[in-house]
Amino acid sequence: MRGISTHILDLTRGRPAEGVAVRLHRHEKGGWRAVAARRTDQNGRISDLLPENETLQSGFYRLRFGTSAYFRGEGIESLHPFVDIAFQVRDIGEHYHVPLLITPHSYSTYRGS
Repeated sequence: MRGISTHILDLTRGRPAEGVAVRLHRHEKGGWRAVAARRTDQNGRISDLLPENETLQSGFYRLRFGTSAYFRGEGIESLHPFVDIAFQVRDIGEHYHVPLLITPHSYSTYRGS
């Protein structure tokens, strides 16, 4: 499997973050171009962010997670209006899984598998 995927865990509640808006952008010609917009499923996952008409290319990508709207829906105030994670695709033959761990006042990420 090649492409870009993500999942979000809400560490405050100890479970996946369902319904979080996620946008994928690719850096092109000096700016960011929106490639896809999706929402996490009941398991906090988006298994494939690239639409069928897009191919994985080498270069810079950014995921924007709508964390404040998610926490607002849970009745919780949060510090970050959104979380941006920029990363580089070097090998288009690989899969890029970019998880996000969130609380109302912090976040962490890593390269998953």
